[in-house]
Amino acid sequence: MLLLITFITIWALSPGPIAVMTLHESRKNGFMAGMAFVSGATVTSALMVLAGLLIHTIGFSAILDSEGMVIIERVGAIGIILMGVYSAYKSLQVTNKSIETEDVQVSANNRIRFVQGMVIFATYIPQALLYYNLIVPQSVEPEAVVTSIILLGSLKVLMIFGWHAAIAFMATKTQNWTSNNRFGKALEVSTAGLIMLLGINILI
Repeated sequence: MLLLITFITIWALSPGPIAVMTLHESRKNGFMAGMAFVSGATVTSALMVLAGLLIHTIGFSAILDSEGMVIIERVGAIGIILMGVYSAYKSLQVTNKSIETEDVQVSANNRIRFVQGMVIFATYIPQALLYYNLIVPQSVEPEAVVTSIILLGSLKVLMIFGWHAAIAFMATKTQNWTSNNRFGKALEVSTAGLIMLLGINILI
């Protein structure tokens, strides 16, 4: 069990698309913008646990080898790349919008960010289901599989939310240091490039 916990801890805390997008949006648009991505990712993480339990219960492990799992991962990767391109485009734009107008737009876009967070984290569905339905059953006693999936899944959901919420908080705290200057613009473009690279890495 210790190895299972170690594995899922490294998995949850490793830098990935959600961490990069959370950092980017929190620094640019504030804490709630970053938390919209975090919340979406957290919901998908919870749904993965439920899917793992369902597959284990009905014994439908053949789905793990289906082409559909690969398609989910590829579609998500393409989505990440497109978001990176869009972020770079928006970062390079010069805008004279008022603060009030930007606040309204950010608030409205948070619902979109929530969905984007869900979709981006869905690229981990194949790995998650393999973990819950192949690795966990081979590592614990048969009667402890369901309990282990629930405990490990809950731990991962909590770490996904807590870790990325901390990233959003820290990015918000440093927002004033890098806004409205060349460094801030360069950081936004660099972050957008990193998002695209992460998507390409998943795609290939």
